Amino acid sequence: MSFIDRLKTKIGDILSNSDEETLRRDSLQPEDPDFLLNSPSVIGYNNLREQFVGFQHLITGFNPLTDSLLDVGCGRGDLYGFISELHKVPKFNYIGIDHDPKMLNLAKEKYNIDIYNLPFDATTEKADWVVACGIFTPRRCNTETEDLEKLFDDVDKMYNLCNKVVSFNLLTPINTTIQEGFFYVHPGLVMDMLIEKYHYVTVKHNYSNETYTVTINKF
Repeated sequence: MSFIDRLKTKIGDILSNSDEETLRRDSLQPEDPDFLLNSPSVIGYNNLREQFVGFQHLITGFNPLTDSLLDVGCGRGDLYGFISELHKVPKFNYIGIDHDPKMLNLAKEKYNIDIYNLPFDATTEKADWVVACGIFTPRRCNTETEDLEKLFDDVDKMYNLCNKVVSFNLLTPINTTIQEGFFYVHPGLVMDMLIEKYHYVTVKHNYSNETYTVTINKF
């Protein structure tokens, strides 16, 4: 069985072992006391399965026993929790940063980890893997051209901070509903631009109608 197959099986096990809890968390509403702590919608997902599958593709090949990880826009640290559960490691070399100060308390309460409250532009932390899950989802500039320039500038910063791998998710404009205020980038354009600069690029547009994952290997 390949690593991806084992990973899919493990994700299924994580979800199926607590079907009732999974459904409860998927259906949490803002008035529920643990909404901010446990709802997937708080950090931009429709349900836990979508969140976990996105994480799966983001960190394929990551080894918490040997690799450090910088999680850009980490939110409440759910990627840390996912890796810990997946690999059965209570602690590993993880650095989380998020611009929202509320996330510091949520990460501490949920996973007993400390994350940094600072914008991505301000970080100088380096790691073997630098990942971003969701920070490129909203429109951040006034025009599409400016958004693209901002995206590629941020990818370059991630590349300069990593020792081994950069990985991030983007919204696809193909066969999906375009919503106002969100940033969609054609995967062909991304692949062409990034391969020209970084050479070793993989685009995974094979698991979702809404998102895809870009991985850059640094050799």
